[in-house]
Amino acid sequence: MPRDASHRGHAAWQSFALTSVLALVATACLNVASGTTGTSSSGGLTRVFVQKFRYHGMPSTLSSGVHQFLFQNKESFPITHEMIPVALPPGKTAQDLRADAKKKGPDSEDEWLHIGGDFGPADTGAGVVEALDLPPGTYAIACWQTGTPSGGEHGPTHASIGMVWQFTVTT
Repeated sequence: MPRDASHRGHAAWQSFALTSVLALVATACLNVASGTTGTSSSGGLTRVFVQKFRYHGMPSTLSSGVHQFLFQNKESFPITHEMIPVALPPGKTAQDLRADAKKKGPDSEDEWLHIGGDFGPADTGAGVVEALDLPPGTYAIACWQTGTPSGGEHGPTHASIGMVWQFTVTT
């Protein structure tokens, strides 16, 4: 085969390979941008945000395994929130966690088994990414921050006013 024909064939192959890679990257970006709701299987990015002291986008059921979460604070006023994952003991629900936070305030956080780490605080407009390896069980996410919409620092624990979400991890 003449050198020019070989060179054109190599260039065509490179172009095809580059196009294929870009198509795969675009598909992955679209999957990440779509977020999740309802049920989520292991491996994707789950986008969870807080607005009006409520979590949004967190599935009620997840499959066991490693999950990556993007937690964003989308409040319309300056405030700090967090997304703390905890294991719920048998017979306990998110309502029990909420009642405990109402009764004991921020100190109630230490009574719940934290799992996989802490997403840390996120100020309005900020986000935090965390990966969790979740075995089957019943869990909740909650916020024990105490900021107020008017800028105060010593309001009720956010979990006590409903900033709690219960979810189940299945096999």
